[in-house]
Amino acid sequence: MLLPQGIEKHQNLSTSFTRFDQLMEDLSENRFSGYVKLNYWGYEGVIVMDTGRIIEGYSSEQNIYLTGEQAVLRVFQKSRDEEGSLDVFALSSEVALALAYALQSLLYKDEDTLANYSLAQVFDLLERESINGFVDLQFSGKRGIGTVYFLEGSPVEAVIMSNKGKVASGEQVFHKFHEISELIQPQVNVHCVFEPGIIIEDEAFIIPWQHQKYILFWHQLLLYMRRLMNDYLKKNKFFENFGKACTEVSDHYPFLNPQEGEVYLTNQYLRIKNVLQLSTFQQGISLVLNKLLQQVPPRRFRKLDFEKVINDFLKIAEENDIPLAQPDFEKLAAKIFRGYIQ
Repeated sequence: MLLPQGIEKHQNLSTSFTRFDQLMEDLSENRFSGYVKLNYWGYEGVIVMDTGRIIEGYSSEQNIYLTGEQAVLRVFQKSRDEEGSLDVFALSSEVALALAYALQSLLYKDEDTLANYSLAQVFDLLERESINGFVDLQFSGKRGIGTVYFLEGSPVEAVIMSNKGKVASGEQVFHKFHEISELIQPQVNVHCVFEPGIIIEDEAFIIPWQHQKYILFWHQLLLYMRRLMNDYLKKNKFFENFGKACTEVSDHYPFLNPQEGEVYLTNQYLRIKNVLQLSTFQQGISLVLNKLLQQVPPRRFRKLDFEKVINDFLKIAEENDIPLAQPDFEKLAAKIFRGYIQ
C-alpha cells in the first residue's frame, strides 16, 4: 500500500531536534487533516488525523504490526528516540478517513481470484459492494506500482510510484490506471474492512495539551480521596504513600513510576507528561487508590455512604464539564473501594 501523497507540510524533520508532542499539539490546534509518518531504520509509524483529532494509527517493526490505540501509543513512545525522521502530509478529511480505514483492512480478494477481471470490473465490483479499503496494483514492464483508496465504494485517491521511485497522486492517476490496464493487465489485490471504525480520541487517550479538564478532574478526585482518608486516619501522609503505591504497581503500570513515569502528583497539581491510554490510566490509578485505602481498617468504613461517594464523584465531574458517562463513575468507585463495600 502506497500512502497518499497529499500536500507536503514537513519532510525529514529530525526527531533529535523536533519535539513530537509539540508538533502534534500544533497540528491539533490547527485542525489538521492528514498523517504524520515516523521513520527509523527498521521502523515505520503513522498517525492519521482528521480536523485535529487522532483517528487511527499504524506501527511496524521487526514483523510486529499494530493498528489502533496501541499503534498510536507506540508511535508516541518511539518518537522520543533520536535519529529518526518525521514527515507530515495534509489530506482532505475524506481521504484521511479512507486512509484510516485502509490501515484496518485485510486481504479480501487476491490476484488469483481476480485473474479474469479487468481493472474496470474490479472497480465496479468495489462500487457495488460499497467497499472501504484499498486496491494494490502492480504493473509489469517496469511501469511501477499503485494504490487506489475506496470509501464506501467510491475511489477517493490514487497513488502511483514509478520504478525509479517517483510518486504522483490524484484523479489523473486514477484515469491513468484505466489507460494502462487497457494495454497491460496489472496484478490486483483488494483489501477491505467490513466494520470500519475510528479512534474516538476523547474516549481513548489522555492527551496533556488537549484534556486539561480531565486531568483537573482526576487531580480534584485524588484530593477528595485524601480528604476522605483524613476523616478516618489521624495521620495520613497521602502524597508520600501515593508515591509508594505507584512504585508497587509500576511493573504493570510503568507510567506511574515516580522516578521515570509519566504521572506526577503534588498538592498543587496532577501532571501527565505524555499521551496515555485512558482505560489503562484509570485502571492504574484505581489500583493505587485501593492500595492507599488498605491502610484504613475496614471497620472504620462501616459508616461510609457509598452512594454519597458516587454522587461526590459526579459532582466533581460536573464541575469540570466531564461527560457523566465517561468514565462510569459507579464502576470507578467500585474499583477504588473494592473490599470496603458490600
